[in-house]
Parts: sequence; structure tokens; C-alpha cells
Amino acid sequence: MDEQYKADSGGTDFGATTPNLRMPSVPRPDRPATPPPGQPPPQRTVPRGRIPVWVWLVGGGFLFLIVVGVVLWVIIRREPGFTVIVSGAPPGSEVYVDNVTRGVTAGASIKVPNLKAGRRIVRVSHQGYIDYNTSVTGKDGEVKSIAVTLPPSPTPTPTKTLPNQIDFNGPMVLIAAGEFVMGDDNHNPDERPAHKVTLPDFYIDKFEVTNEQYKKFCGETHPPCPTNPWWDDHYFNDHPRSPVLGVSWDDAVAYAKWAGKRLPTEEEWEKAASWDPNAQKKRQWPWGDTPDQSRANVGGTRHTSDVGQFANDASAYGVQDMAGNVAEWVDNYYQAYPGNQRPDQNFGTQNRVVRGGTYYGDIKYARASSRLYHAPQLNESDKRNRAFLIGFRCGISADDPGVQDRLRSR
Repeated sequence: MDEQYKADSGGTDFGATTPNLRMPSVPRPDRPATPPPGQPPPQRTVPRGRIPVWVWLVGGGFLFLIVVGVVLWVIIRREPGFTVIVSGAPPGSEVYVDNVTRGVTAGASIKVPNLKAGRRIVRVSHQGYIDYNTSVTGKDGEVKSIAVTLPPSPTPTPTKTLPNQIDFNGPMVLIAAGEFVMGDDNHNPDERPAHKVTLPDFYIDKFEVTNEQYKKFCGETHPPCPTNPWWDDHYFNDHPRSPVLGVSWDDAVAYAKWAGKRLPTEEEWEKAASWDPNAQKKRQWPWGDTPDQSRANVGGTRHTSDVGQFANDASAYGVQDMAGNVAEWVDNYYQAYPGNQRPDQNFGTQNRVVRGGTYYGDIKYARASSRLYHAPQLNESDKRNRAFLIGFRCGISADDPGVQDRLRSR
């Protein structure tokens, strides 16, 4: 019968059909038959000495809650890591551990608890003082003390006779001597840590070097002319006021030397692009902290623009096109900032730093502290297919003899 039912039902699970079956009423062997009328039913006896199952369940659940509570109490009460006590810094100094702020000193010292065991980078910063940088290694439960000395930042002697702008093989803008904050703790790892840098007076080109300027250099020194970008086979000759493209780092250095200048350092470039000398504050983009794409030739446009065409892409000093148009070579190797312990195989002396946004890139990559890198030499494929995003501008120290001669001749 079972086999026949299974065949008729198409192999359906037997348990699914059970409610449809009617079984005859058969007395269970552990249950007595119904007594005759008038006879009282037999009394059921309950075995003694057995604990009901519900008691076991309730007791076990209660014991489980106790164990969980004890474990949570231990976890909450436990303070893993080690503690650092920083003393000696002026009140109002900010303490950073691994480039993350951990508080501001209100008195003689500050306690920084719960630091992950191992080697930690500690930086103490205060406006008007040179940052204190050190490292400390601790184990869980240890207390480490650091005595801090913050020497005042040197105050450069201002040169009152320097003009804000000069013409030195192209218009150049004065970046006055003083301190600024370089880097950024809140974005890319290679921008960390934010740190103070003091620079002397220097000048930087107001605009990127143009095709017209570079063509004059080629005419006098006879290097190969730049390779035209893939999107315009006549770019170098037909767009004299647009930024020169497809030049290697060595090409840019050669031009700067011919013009009596040099490439700006990475510190100089970032100060000219980001620092507001009146507010004594760093800007995220040359114009401020809002990523306003309409201000610059940035964000996926088809080609470069003439230098200075986007007048609103200007820094607090009046330097143009530092967020848009083309990225720019600077003098530095691509290396970690002091205090940055993050390993990067690209750090070293094989790559040069490239700064600034491009007409092709997203505006988030045009932040003034953002860093890029590239090998200093370019092969023909690079020049035509990659380096069409890289140009440069020049800088020069204000006390350079050539600048001083030019100023005296005025």
C-alpha cells in the first residue's frame, strides 16, 4: 500500500499528506481504556524525584545571562593599550597620535589613554611654535611620559621693499616669508602629517609656462619641441597662450635654468596655492574650501584653456590656474613627509612630485595639498598619451642675484 501511494502521489513527501489520513481509534498501551459507566477514573500517579524540563531551561538561561554579564563587565572595565602623558607644552597645544588629534593641553600636561600597543607617532603642535615630533613604544597597561619643548617659530625679517609682482621672464607673484601649514591629516595618506613649514620670500610664476614661452626657449637652445597631445596635432604652434604640454621633468628644469629661474619646491608650490596670509589659514582649494568646479578648467573638459582664462581659479596671493588646466612639475622627489611612517614602494628617488589639478581630472584631485608623482623622464608614448596633463611653472628666491639686479634696474 505504501509503495502504491508513493507512486500515485508523484513522490510527494509523506509528511505533507499526513493530515489527510484518517486512522482508526486504537487504545494506546500507556493509556487505560475508558472505565465502565459509574466507575470513577483511575488516578494517575506522577513519578517523584524528576525535575521538570522547564526548570532546567529557566535555570540554564539564568546561568547563561550571568556568564554573559560577567564577560561584558570585564570587557567594559578593561582598558587595553597604553597611556602617554605629554607635559611641558604651552597651554592650547594640540596633541596628535598617528596623525589623529587626541586633545588640547589645558594645563601643564595631558593624558592620552588607550593607545594601541606598539610604536606610535606623537606630534605636538601650537601656532607660533615649531612642531614637536617623536615616537613612543608601549605595551598594554604601561604609562609613558613625554617631556615636550616647543621652540618659537623663527620670524623672518620682512623685506619691505619687495614689490608684490615683478616681470622676470613673465609675470611673477611675491609669496612673502613666513610660516604655513603643509599637508593634510584628513585625506590621502601621503599628505600626512600636516606640519608647519617656514619659508623665506620667493616669487612664483603667476601663470603656467605657455607654448609661446617654451617655443622661444626651443628657438634659442634647439631642444626637441614638445610632442603634440593626441587630441590636437597642431597644439604647440596654434595655441601660444595655452600651457605647454608633454615636457619631462628634465625639460622643465632646462627651461627654468634658461629663463634664469628654477622649479618651485613642493613647499613653495603648496604655500602659493593654499595659504591665506590674512586669515593665517589653509584653504582646501586655491579659492577656498568649496569644490566649485565652475571656477577652474577642471572636471573632464576636452582640452586646456589659455592661461588666466579662468580668473576665479586664483589663490589668495593671486597665482592663477593652480587647481585647473594642467598639473605641474615641482623640484622634489616623491618622498614621505617627516613623521609619516606609512610604507610606500613609490617613495624614494625614482619619482618626481607633480602638483595641481587638470582639465581632465575630477575636482577632488585638485585640492592644494594633493600629491601626484611621475618618473622624471617621458618616453614618446608618455608624451603623447599620458603627459598631455603635465606642464609647469617656475619659481625663484627673492634674494636671487638676478631678481635683485632686476629690482635695482627698476
